[in-house]
Formats: sequence, structure tokens, C-alpha cells
Amino acid sequence: MILVLISEKVRSQVVPELHYQLSIPTGTFRNFVEKPGLMGVGLQFRKYLPNKRLSLGGGLSWFYFPDKKGKQTLELQGDDGTYTGYVTNFSNIYGLEALVQYDLKDRSEKLVPFVKAGLGAAYQNQRQDIGLLAFRYRGFQFLSHAEAGMKIQLPQEGSLNLSLTYHIIPGSGEVSSTSFAGLRIGYAGFRIR
Repeated sequence: MILVLISEKVRSQVVPELHYQLSIPTGTFRNFVEKPGLMGVGLQFRKYLPNKRLSLGGGLSWFYFPDKKGKQTLELQGDDGTYTGYVTNFSNIYGLEALVQYDLKDRSEKLVPFVKAGLGAAYQNQRQDIGLLAFRYRGFQFLSHAEAGMKIQLPQEGSLNLSLTYHIIPGSGEVSSTSFAGLRIGYAGFRIR
């Protein structure tokens, strides 16, 4: 009986979130991919601390950026040479982050503005197809992101989260630095049985 009560109390404090994100490349990443990334998804879990506005947790994410650039002549970095062909650039980013979120109002309110930050690691696979040739640049990188948004309490259970995000992934080895802004929509607070 006591374990059931403790389990219910812990579960009520843990907040899972699924989200979708539309992303726009920024900075030097726009030289590699100019078009918006229409595919960004993630799963997060956070637990509220005793102060009831602060929560800590972690998250997994995946972002995909394809960009068909048409026929071009490119001089590649290093000694890879100069090539002419139909160019398509891709970037797949897999992230693992520790998260902290602060709700600016009591979470029982209908509208709750929040700020969130994440730090972690990303595995990025950048690929450039030029005609029949493919060049890959991949590796692990540091990952950080900032987020500001609004939680909208739903009548039954959970909340709809709308937010603006900004991700920064510094360059590492052959993989160029990556940054992008995003518009995120998520569903949080559903029960896991």
C-alpha cells in the first residue's frame, strides 16, 4: 500500500514530453544546408524539485536537414579536390542532453511561460553527394540549446507546449559547426502506465 502511494507521488512529479520541431539553419551551417529542416523529434523526461517550479531531466532528439542544391562546381575542404555535379547535402543529428526547466508561473495555472536549457552530446553525420560521389563527415560533438515557451494546460490531462529554441553544436574534427533556430510543439504530462 505504501509503495503504491509513493509510486503514484513520484509518477505525478515526472513529466514526459514528446515534441516535433521545425528548424531553420543559422550561422555557418547555412553554407552547408540552407533549407529548413522539416523533421525534428524528441522525447524528454523531467522531474519537479521541491520548489515546484524547477525541474531537471534528460532528453533524446533527432534532427534531419536535407538540401538539394542542383548542379554546382565545388572545391572540397582539405585535399578532396574540385568536382562538378548535382549536389545534395544532408545532416542527421542525434542528441542526448541533460535538461533544466524553470516555470515562470505556478504550474497549476492555465498558461505557464517557461525557460529551458540543455547540455549534452550529439552524434552528427554530414554527407555531401556530388553526382555519384559521396563525402561523409561525422563524429561526436558538444550540444547545447536554449528554449523559451508557453505551456497551455489541456482540459483532461497534460499540456500543449509551444516554444522557440536555439541549438548550438561547435565544430569537431571534420564535422563543421552547426546552429539552428526552431519552432517546437509538444505534448507533455501524459501518464505512462
